[in-house]
Amino acid sequence: MKPSSPLRPAWERWIAVAGAVLAVVVVALERGRRHPDEVFQFLEPAHGLAFGYWLQSWEWLEGLRNWAVPGVLGGVLMLCGRLGLEHPWALASVVWLCCAAVQAWGSLALYRLVEERDGREAALLAAAVHVTWGGWLLYAARPLADSLSVAPLLGSLLWARRARVRDGLREGFWCGLLLGLAFVVRYPSAVFGVPLAVSLLAARRWRSVAGAAVGVGAVLLGLGVLDWLTWGEPWHSVWKYFQFNLFQGGAARFGTQPWWWYLPKLVGMVPLLLAWHFGRGLARRDVLVGAFVFYLAVVMGLAHKELRFLAPLLPLFVAIAAGPAWHSLSRYVHSRRVLGGLVGLYALSSLAAATVQMPGGVAREQLDALVFAGQRPELTGLIVAGQQEWNVSGYFHLHRDVPLLVRPGTDVKDLYGPLTERQFSHVLVHKGALGEPALKSAGFCVLRRWGPAVLWSRCPSPSTPPELLSTPSGP
Repeated sequence: MKPSSPLRPAWERWIAVAGAVLAVVVVALERGRRHPDEVFQFLEPAHGLAFGYWLQSWEWLEGLRNWAVPGVLGGVLMLCGRLGLEHPWALASVVWLCCAAVQAWGSLALYRLVEERDGREAALLAAAVHVTWGGWLLYAARPLADSLSVAPLLGSLLWARRARVRDGLREGFWCGLLLGLAFVVRYPSAVFGVPLAVSLLAARRWRSVAGAAVGVGAVLLGLGVLDWLTWGEPWHSVWKYFQFNLFQGGAARFGTQPWWWYLPKLVGMVPLLLAWHFGRGLARRDVLVGAFVFYLAVVMGLAHKELRFLAPLLPLFVAIAAGPAWHSLSRYVHSRRVLGGLVGLYALSSLAAATVQMPGGVAREQLDALVFAGQRPELTGLIVAGQQEWNVSGYFHLHRDVPLLVRPGTDVKDLYGPLTERQFSHVLVHKGALGEPALKSAGFCVLRRWGPAVLWSRCPSPSTPPELLSTPSGP
């Protein structure tokens, strides 16, 4: 009697698709953004390419970003526009689907990596935990460079392992090419080049090293041409980025944290059932463990720290723990049904991860208000009070080419002039910025509330006091 295969041949594809669907569901339920970079790194410039208007952040004014990912997303949004699909949440849904598709490819790369490293059963466990991990689902379908760079990074690690097993130009080329793509998406991904290079050089895989150099070189050449065409000189964004972060210490302006700050954050996000297995997996000295340890050491050493910087470590954590975890399960449990139930338990436990260190900054109410305001036919201009420009969505969610004025202050004097200008028909107030009497006296009425976000519009019959309609004298 022919023994039946314990796993379906294409099971990993179903896991990847399920993970992509779950990621889109999570981001759709939350809707808001995890970090301003989610909007200003890619969405706003992509919207500008597709529709001709956008709100530039300081990074794009100074040239610290390249146009690779915004160019791709801009093409997608342009196609949506030509098809008549222009509602902001519809556009956002398309972007989420694109990001989830990239992460599905990354899930397949993770599956192959663990399969070749620890066997097919361990790969099943790793994939099941990865696509259901709450810590990862917070980022998986979002247009953040930190998470989008993970898929090519996993592919690079997969080919690095293959390059170390069998020394070849092809293996090294794909390792270098995919690492280069991860770098283009997110410049700090260059950190992973160190453990990959050390692994190949220590094993004397000279053909693989040569192939990796060609792969990386091809991507860097393409990036140089792209920057030349968009910024006016080759590798302009690369130089500006590293000059700002390394030589000028510019990142410190956004806050500094002690070296140990990441440790409790990471503990609060990991699937607890895999924690012990991860500790055992660290004893294995290979490129995967080296990549995890080296990247964590680098980000811990940098003064500026953010929770999203841990995103590349999340799938590596699973990959390192999967082998020891499956070894423990298969050693003590021999029933296939029980094993399947335990794998499901591991997957379910991963959903609870990240509940201790749940990142903030969703800003759902504010984005809902911006989308609602943009759909109002009477909108001729919008004032956003009580927010820094960096924390406002910009034109992607508003999706109307009207004047947009952002003021961080809460003093009515800061908005004395704009409130009297008839081009500004609506005011979005966040967390009590500007008192209701000031707005009412300027002729505005409450249109709708979303928790801390309140949208005001000019009253149908405004009774603006004469003193507000005149220009104040003196400073």
